[in-house]
Amino acid sequence: MEKMKLALGTASEQKRRYLEEVLAEMGIEADIFPVAVESGISEQPMTSDETKQGSVNRAAAALAAADQPDCALGIEVGYHPVEEDKYEIFCWATVTDHSGSCISQRSHGFIMPEFHQEKMRQGLNLGDHVKEYFKMDADPVVQYVAEMIRGRKPFITNAIKYALIFYLRKGEY
Repeated sequence: MEKMKLALGTASEQKRRYLEEVLAEMGIEADIFPVAVESGISEQPMTSDETKQGSVNRAAAALAAADQPDCALGIEVGYHPVEEDKYEIFCWATVTDHSGSCISQRSHGFIMPEFHQEKMRQGLNLGDHVKEYFKMDADPVVQYVAEMIRGRKPFITNAIKYALIFYLRKGEY
């Protein structure tokens, strides 16, 4: 496979680093062109459908804004109710190109600890409170979960991997 020109629908350095890690792990060479675009959805999406739409919107906007990319990637993290008063965190990633191909894949979900559930029930922006959870308990598992929710890495990388696999090998799926 020759080197890909990939527009990324965000200016987030964190998401760019996650994408670079995934590409290296998969053995894909790509030039990445971050493009600051709007998701067209709420800042904290509260359903899987809204989150997916945000990733589709970001991919489409990046494809249109970048200088002749082969494809574009949109990434959106969101939350979704899974049982009474419980939310999970997850990510949708979408790859699109000029031929009209649009592949969206969702990461695994993770039901968040009660601290985060309470913030969600209060309608608060979770991003404003994630650092508080680090201070609650020095237990290594609590710290691991705190970082997982703050950085969102496992969800973002999982969704990117799935979207790229299904996009690059679409004839097989």
